[in-house]
Amino acid sequence: MGGITVKWWLCLCLSAYLTINIVLSSTSNGVSKKTYIVHMDVTAIPATITDHVSWYSSLVKSVAVSLNDINEEEEERVMYTYQSAFHGMAARLSEEEAERLQDLNGVVSVLPEVRYELHTTRSPMFLGLEPQDSTSVWTDKLTDHDVVVGVLDTGIWPESASFNDTGFTSVPAHWRGVCEVGRGFEKRHCNKKIVGARAFYRGYEAATGTINEGKEYKSPRDQDGHGTHTAATVAGSPVHGANLLGYAYGTARGMSPGARIAAYKVCWTGGCFSSDILSAVDAAVSDGVNVMSISLGGGVASYHRDSLSIAAFGAMEKGILISCSAGNGGPDPVSLTNVSPWITTVGASTMDRDFLGSVKLGSGAVFKGVSLYKGRRNLSPKTMYPVVYTGSNSSSPDPGSLCLEGTLDPHVVSGKIVICDRGISPRVQKGQVVKEAGGIGMILSNTAANGEELVADCHLLPAVAVGEKQGKAIKQYAMTGRKPTANLAFYGTKVGIKPSPVVAAFSSRGPNFLSLEVLKPDLVAPGVNILAAWTGDMGPSSLETDRRRVAFNILSGTSMSCPHVSGVAALLKARHPEWSPAAIKSALMTTAYIHDNSYHPLQDSSTGAPSTPYDHGAGHINPSKAVDPGLIYDIGPQDYFDFLCTQGLTKTQLVVFAKFSNRTCQHSLSGPSDLNYPAISVVFPENKRVSAMTVHRTVTNVGPPNSKYHVVVSEFKGVSVKVEPSTLNFSKKYQKLSYKVTFVIKSRQMGPESGALIWKDGVHRVRSPVMVTWLSPV
Repeated sequence: MGGITVKWWLCLCLSAYLTINIVLSSTSNGVSKKTYIVHMDVTAIPATITDHVSWYSSLVKSVAVSLNDINEEEEERVMYTYQSAFHGMAARLSEEEAERLQDLNGVVSVLPEVRYELHTTRSPMFLGLEPQDSTSVWTDKLTDHDVVVGVLDTGIWPESASFNDTGFTSVPAHWRGVCEVGRGFEKRHCNKKIVGARAFYRGYEAATGTINEGKEYKSPRDQDGHGTHTAATVAGSPVHGANLLGYAYGTARGMSPGARIAAYKVCWTGGCFSSDILSAVDAAVSDGVNVMSISLGGGVASYHRDSLSIAAFGAMEKGILISCSAGNGGPDPVSLTNVSPWITTVGASTMDRDFLGSVKLGSGAVFKGVSLYKGRRNLSPKTMYPVVYTGSNSSSPDPGSLCLEGTLDPHVVSGKIVICDRGISPRVQKGQVVKEAGGIGMILSNTAANGEELVADCHLLPAVAVGEKQGKAIKQYAMTGRKPTANLAFYGTKVGIKPSPVVAAFSSRGPNFLSLEVLKPDLVAPGVNILAAWTGDMGPSSLETDRRRVAFNILSGTSMSCPHVSGVAALLKARHPEWSPAAIKSALMTTAYIHDNSYHPLQDSSTGAPSTPYDHGAGHINPSKAVDPGLIYDIGPQDYFDFLCTQGLTKTQLVVFAKFSNRTCQHSLSGPSDLNYPAISVVFPENKRVSAMTVHRTVTNVGPPNSKYHVVVSEFKGVSVKVEPSTLNFSKKYQKLSYKVTFVIKSRQMGPESGALIWKDGVHRVRSPVMVTWLSPV
């Protein structure tokens, strides 16, 4: 942190951290209305009312502002009712009605609709999941996996070979879901791989108007491609010869090819809305999913005001693991979304594969870059073409350098290779702008916001992306050279890239200021240049003008890393059906690694320096180790509830998390750091009289019955660390043993320190990242 005090940093970042996209209201009958999520206490239902739906409708009717509103059909006002993940409804209300409703008996909270955004193959082999021999831990037959993963996204393209159900037996007996019929989607599109498909759009239509069915499928069919890509990453069947225009040729398979997929379409051309997402979570719980994969986010709110967090809590209570993307707000600190401790929060990292290209200048200089270009508009390798940069300086982008629509003068760029700075508009759209203005190629330059991280794109014209340093040199040459020229070359797919993995610059970062004591993200997984199935309705660049059609596409984002973890979680659930969501997350976190394939600490792509737990969490996912973690840190619903009791919530605010079991605070934790999380985060308060802090943990033996573990702890500059006991002797499987860790201040540091606590038995290394933070006055 370099000399920046934690409290000052909190003041700097908190406003951005707590930003939420509240959906604007619409007007009906002269009264402005918008969608609200209403959380209810069902124990307060009047004895005279027989069902909760009637109760909800009567409450909305009782607060209606005008006679016209009273006469509206209740179905129009009450859009959804929720009862599986939590109790409540989504309703169209004016601001005055929402305030009235908040005061009624049984109403716990009334929250405005939130707009969420999507966080948008070699990965199985890179993760050690490709069976090399019959002794692989992942060589189970397909029929061994009756785990169902619910994917909340843009739907699914059922014709993709990745969803072939050959070799599968019947649909799992526990499955209660359905295959909804709509435009372009029939019952036959579900099979033994796609066991369920639904679409949720009432919240979207209430906010944006009726869906134009001529342009968009009002059904589970995926027009965007994002949902097909994430579903195939989770559980796609093996497809030999998969590639994108010849790039990344090989076998594409999901992380858990034997798992079943249930597609819940919650995202549309105008975004994803919380009322629809919550209805999908509610349905998924009722349908019987085992894992939920959610590659989207909508900012961060306090626990009791975060409807997705509340719904995820209810799903966790039913034994469902929720895996969510961390967000693409990196490398800025405090940019995480989906930070609740009962959610698995996944950041993104690179793999050891890249798609190389180069820029050769008339000066003779050659700069390496990346590209997925493959088309008829090729540049002659023997010719040097004029190159132009329309910006005013080489150090920072300006309106003239971003290649935004309508900003390029054809007289200036026609017949030339154009240098465009990243920012504002999508990367591939810049190439389209260049093409329409008559340019013959593009050099896409990173800016300070992106550093040296390169993301390959399927451009519409010859284009190569380069890092910030190379971009500056190329721009300087174009601006000062007498007759600057350049050429672009494309070298295809290269594997064995070192170092890898590297934490992606775009991957959102901690700390988690909602609760500093809960270290987030939880871990990182491959999220850069991921090959997976694609829709038949959209070109690989996702631009309307792209008429190319491909079976597979390469995408980047924490949207891609999240389904990697969801799929591996499905594998663990299939192997260990008795494990809780917290046990599975613990196995993933404590076996994660923090060194790359050059045996150096994981790097942060944005700086080139070693990454920290605020960047990579517990480390990079390591599936082959996660199947046998030795020890796990288990957490039950009541433990999470007791954690919430340490967060300053009122009894009324806590009610939304106590919906099924009428939970009350058991005060089992002395503080939030005592939550039995696989990571340890200790926060020393401003009060300098507090010179020591102790945290408690309990581990469960899931390895051999007779096991002896000893502890190893990192050295810290600011604190001494003592673990008691320093050895753990287990005599049976599933035995639980507890230990405590005492941190005593030696000298307060200006910034947080990171290290690790590792339990070893000669076979297993059960590693917990440790963060020590000192709160300081401004």
